[in-house]
Amino acid sequence: MLLPGNHSVQFMETNSPPTEHEPPGIESVIVPVVFGLIFVVGVIGNCLVMVVIGKVRYGSRGRDTGGRKSRSPTNLFILNLCAADLLFLFFCVPLHATIYSLPEWVFGAFLCKFAHFFSTVSMLVSIFTLASMSVDRYIAVVRSGTSIRSRKNALFGLCVIWTLSLLCSVPVAQHQVLTNHPSAPNSTFCWEEWSGASKHTYKVSVLLLGFLLPLLLISCCYIRVSPAKVTTSSRKTCPPPHPLSDKHYCFLFRLRDRVG
Repeated sequence: MLLPGNHSVQFMETNSPPTEHEPPGIESVIVPVVFGLIFVVGVIGNCLVMVVIGKVRYGSRGRDTGGRKSRSPTNLFILNLCAADLLFLFFCVPLHATIYSLPEWVFGAFLCKFAHFFSTVSMLVSIFTLASMSVDRYIAVVRSGTSIRSRKNALFGLCVIWTLSLLCSVPVAQHQVLTNHPSAPNSTFCWEEWSGASKHTYKVSVLLLGFLLPLLLISCCYIRVSPAKVTTSSRKTCPPPHPLSDKHYCFLFRLRDRVG
């Protein structure tokens, strides 16, 4: 079982250590139900998004614009978000739901490490993808004349995102172990054995790399995009100039006077 709360190697520091004869609480029913709803809604929602993007591509084969639009960098980033969410829902949510429904961890050492590892991977992939989408939107609106926005560059960016996320999540897997608790010596738990300065350094690094810097990047991009969007929309609302020149106006006025 994955024990929430204080993950220090000092077991006795926990406020409510597990016991072998502890009766299951109401959270053993409510939490798995909530996780089940999250699983169902998440799978349906992400699959619908992927179906819509697929229909845009294959439903418009005869139209070049439809095919190009479906393979745009924005759609690639959206598909990547859906893939990361679906992988998290399939591989992590069911395992985390058992924390509150099973008395101990029964899935072995590999899934103990993999559940925490891939949770961090999916979180970082989603954050980095959202930051990349804001940069892509900035290039499309503010720097529309550049040719850097392409499907090839988007795929390269996705490879960088997954590689960086996998590397940043390795320390999480290294410090997840199967262990026993003094109050439940016959039970096995998935526990984080990590303390000291290295743990705090990693937590601060993830906070900076996975939250503060992407938040700053997204904010800067959309601050620059907003005035450009307002300018573009105002141009669209303005009436187009009249196609007739001043000479044509003079000729029409004279013709009107003669007819009158």
